[in-house]
Amino acid sequence: MSTEAPPLPRTLPRALAAEQTSARLIATARQAFATLGFAQVSLDTLAAEAGVTRGALHHHFINKAGLFEAVLRAVDAEIMAELDLIYDAEPDRWAALRACFHAYLDLALRPDRCRILFRDAPAVLGSRAMEILLASGYAEMVADLRALLAEGRVRDLHPDAIAHGLNGAVMAQVLWLMETDDIDQTQRAAAHAALDAVFDGFSAPRG
Repeated sequence: MSTEAPPLPRTLPRALAAEQTSARLIATARQAFATLGFAQVSLDTLAAEAGVTRGALHHHFINKAGLFEAVLRAVDAEIMAELDLIYDAEPDRWAALRACFHAYLDLALRPDRCRILFRDAPAVLGSRAMEILLASGYAEMVADLRALLAEGRVRDLHPDAIAHGLNGAVMAQVLWLMETDDIDQTQRAAAHAALDAVFDGFSAPRG
């Protein structure tokens, strides 16, 4: 019996090239959107900096809004990867969720992310922007909350209601903090304290 591996599909190089072009465009656009803002970014300049034609850019992302959404998703995925590391480092499920929400406040408010996620995204994508952000990790969080409910760790409420309450709380604090360009430590500490209060409110009473 032959042990030779089957030949690779002929389309692989083309698919790989397309993937690399897409990644290069997203990386170039991310820098531009974070620095200049959506309105000031030129697609011709972006294409030139990424080393592709304007037609190739439109082939991959249709228009500037499509490219912006791809950047938004890339930034969101980057944050979620960092949160996964924080979650995995904490053995207690409820403490892990709390740690991730606190970390999100700081990770999402990093200047190169904040402008994209919360200043330009609502104007460019409308309500879809918040839907994308809130969907990240949602199913996993609800699964955790179901387990915590079974353990009697959180109040006897619908897990989706708790999930929306926690998501709403952290987004409210993010939007409050980003009202000023220079967030001072007092504001940041107040936001974290408010988030702690929300978690405490959902925690099951001890007794």
